[in-house]
Amino acid sequence: MKGKAIPYSKAELLFIQANYTLDKDELHKRFVAKFNRSDVTSQNLRALGKRNGWRTGRTGCFTKGHVPFNTGTKGLMKPNRTSFKKGNKPHNWTPIGHERITKDGYLQRKVTDTGSTKDDYVEVHRLVWEETHGSIPDSHIVLFKDGKKANITLDNLILVSRADHAVMNKIGLGSAPAELKTAAVLTAKLIRKTTSALSQCERNG
Repeated sequence: MKGKAIPYSKAELLFIQANYTLDKDELHKRFVAKFNRSDVTSQNLRALGKRNGWRTGRTGCFTKGHVPFNTGTKGLMKPNRTSFKKGNKPHNWTPIGHERITKDGYLQRKVTDTGSTKDDYVEVHRLVWEETHGSIPDSHIVLFKDGKKANITLDNLILVSRADHAVMNKIGLGSAPAELKTAAVLTAKLIRKTTSALSQCERNG
């Protein structure tokens, strides 16, 4: 599952950033046509933008013609002391691209500004993986081969299904050294599939 990070020239990066508000399929089409980069997918461009905190142009503001829920209630709804003044932001607001370390030791980066910390921050190691390999399936997680969460390099990351990860921990392979981590994943996968096959045979008599 190893892979090399996709290289981009300065001109390519400037083009992607300048056109990042486009629909991602359209951006990909124009990028490939301009730079002849058939090795880059639409998912690669999406992950690159997320990793660099580039804005999509979607601000969360109401579109023209939208009727606010409080139309006609002027004078009935009073601001309270905690209401923000127009143009003000919470004291703990941070810009897109801001990084932080969670209590569990994961480095996260702010990729959107919806106001929801849970949705706005993404683990950087996931961004690094997705930039090369595309979206991570919901049934999978990305592990650090050497167990060090600060060592965020593509060669130190490995994609594992949640089911295989559970087996690895159960049989004591979750803490296998980096050079044996791939073998540990394959062993867990084999054990899980063998156990499933045996169970199927028992059910079939």
